[in-house]
Amino acid sequence: MTATPASSDHTEGRLFAAGNGVLVCRYPVATDLPIPLGITAPAGLRLLTWAFTGFGGAEPDPAGLLVLHDAQAVLAEGGALTLETHFRDVAIACPRPRPVAELTHPERGALGGAVLAAVTPETLDALATLFTLLAPAVADAPVPANAPRLTLARDGDGAATLSGASVPNYLLIRSRTTWSCARVAQATLRFGPAPEASLTLAPAWGTPRDAPVEAALLLGAGTATAAALQAGGRR
Repeated sequence: MTATPASSDHTEGRLFAAGNGVLVCRYPVATDLPIPLGITAPAGLRLLTWAFTGFGGAEPDPAGLLVLHDAQAVLAEGGALTLETHFRDVAIACPRPRPVAELTHPERGALGGAVLAAVTPETLDALATLFTLLAPAVADAPVPANAPRLTLARDGDGAATLSGASVPNYLLIRSRTTWSCARVAQATLRFGPAPEASLTLAPAWGTPRDAPVEAALLLGAGTATAAALQAGGRR
């Protein structure tokens, strides 16, 4: 356990453990909303992404949510961390982590989009630990009428067709209660009045789907967009 600062000049936070060294830290924030930039202490603790929650509603409880990768388990029993922000450093002291499943529904909703938008080849393994908990909050929202249309190949997980000219980096797919993630290994764009992309997919995380697909999310650089599944794919 890392030492708690000797002075009282620190913020009381809470930790939630997701496994595989992934933690979520919840801490109160003021109206100046200092934007998280990184973790300066302890060494080895990495900030993967963050979100704010608790604004509005009958009983506002503004808070920051940090997704951390604690590869060396320095906060396995709780302790203190120093958050670098664009305004000032914030010292946060936390007791022993609780299970990540204790995050509230609003907290999951706030974190879901942030986690999915932060997926890169370097963060995928860590952030995937949170997919099954946080992705439903994004996938279960109504799909916009102008959402990109996704058609998945009938004969496997290796190809898809997507309307529009934007190509995601990953597809996150829900089949019943099972999630899987595919990397867009290659894309061929067809321009014109109705642009379309033919995608070649490679497995990135999870197991191949063995049931009808119920939801699909397009993960790009800093974005997470729901897709409209089209007839003709494996529904």
